[in-house]
Amino acid sequence: KNMTSSQGSSENINEPSPTTSKDASDKSKSTDHMLSLNAKISAFFMWNCMYIVCAVVGLSLYIGSIIYPKIIGVYFVVPYLTYTFFLRRDEMKYGNPWPAFSRDFSPFRAMRSYLGLEIASPLPEELLKAEERNNVSGDDSQRQQFIFAVFPHGTASDYRILMEGILHSILPNIASKTRTLAASILFRLPLVRELSLWTGCIDARRNVAEHALDGGHSLVIIPGGEAEQIRTTHGKEIVYLSKRKGFVKLAMRKGNVPIVPMYVFGCSDHYKTSHALFGFRLWLVKNLGICIAFSAGLWGSSCPLPVKTTIVMGKPITFQMKVEGKPTDEEVQEAHKVFCTALESLFNEHKDRLGYGDRKLEVI
Repeated sequence: KNMTSSQGSSENINEPSPTTSKDASDKSKSTDHMLSLNAKISAFFMWNCMYIVCAVVGLSLYIGSIIYPKIIGVYFVVPYLTYTFFLRRDEMKYGNPWPAFSRDFSPFRAMRSYLGLEIASPLPEELLKAEERNNVSGDDSQRQQFIFAVFPHGTASDYRILMEGILHSILPNIASKTRTLAASILFRLPLVRELSLWTGCIDARRNVAEHALDGGHSLVIIPGGEAEQIRTTHGKEIVYLSKRKGFVKLAMRKGNVPIVPMYVFGCSDHYKTSHALFGFRLWLVKNLGICIAFSAGLWGSSCPLPVKTTIVMGKPITFQMKVEGKPTDEEVQEAHKVFCTALESLFNEHKDRLGYGDRKLEVI
């Protein structure tokens, strides 16, 4: 489920408070939006089929190559690995996006409708002006770049793959040159790799991100990564940000690219969560980079609960430094504080009107 990268390490993650999902949700205002039973059944089958098909294909190739190495291994696995490892390393370059797929693929449209997913208006004026400039100039060297820093990760980041199509609809000139950093493992899984590439993902390695920025692209980053994912608690708004300074430093080193803070209201409530075996699962995150989320969605499945999901964008932020492109540690630290303040302000500005007035943003 994790369609994002883990930015930095996940050390020193404190165990979440023992508040259960039920307790937290009882305290919070319901943000479910009304859907018919047919709509829920349709979403249930689409979401679960997507995960099941990807899992079945991957397991079939793996097990089949062991049982029938001369058939499955030679004719399917070896050609696929050769193609993805040596012939087409799109994830290490600029990806292989398919905007029409992200925007118009009917299951994605149905999933967006199920979650009521939208990017709140009005958009920041700076983004609208940049969209217009990018449209008029047509010159990549004059294109305005951004780093979109999205919080929180949530139990799964399904909203990311669905958000891609919305960006192509409302900011087409910016979106056409925007890539999303995603975990390297996603590009080793059949079908998952293709879905990731078609929806604008590239590998989350630092050199790949730098290459994309050097090529005039904007980036979508979910800085909290697995450290934030494992701490997700239904009914609470938790972001793992205190130790996440890499994306700020990246922006400052690459020409002071403006960072756009973004918050996804609703994604923390997409699944009921449990923190059972948290210590063991945290060990897996820290040592193996594997996040196992104990969660349940609609009718106990992988389909998220029908929670209205709204993405809000803050004003792009640039930072002060004495030498352009060479920020000191102190300047990065100060810039990080500015971003943290901006994210908290963005959350507090919108939480009341979106039904989250009783919640506080926990920055860890």
